[in-house]
Amino acid sequence: MNVRVRTHFSTAVMAIAMTFPLWLTAGTDSLHKRVHLSSPATVGGKTLQEGDYDLVITGNQAKFTSNGKVVAEVPCTWKTLETKPAHDEVIIDGGAVTEIEFQGKTQAIDF
Repeated sequence: MNVRVRTHFSTAVMAIAMTFPLWLTAGTDSLHKRVHLSSPATVGGKTLQEGDYDLVITGNQAKFTSNGKVVAEVPCTWKTLETKPAHDEVIIDGGAVTEIEFQGKTQAIDF
């Protein structure tokens, strides 16, 4: 095997290895995003302060973490939107997070 073929082969193996975790979640209702709350709000009875949160959704469970600590873990449901939002949006109604929409996705979550 000459050097050029080995380099291309190694590059191909690395590209496949880097996408492997995506294959594991493809087709599942799983998502990891960073969301921003511009004001305090509740979700599932838990108060979240203004700021950034890591949001991990697995199936019908949403987990909000801040600084590595889980601050809320609540049930959610997936829904289909008619159009793809231009940006991520946390929808707050009456001081409670009711929905989160994701940029370029037709799927959103309801609480």
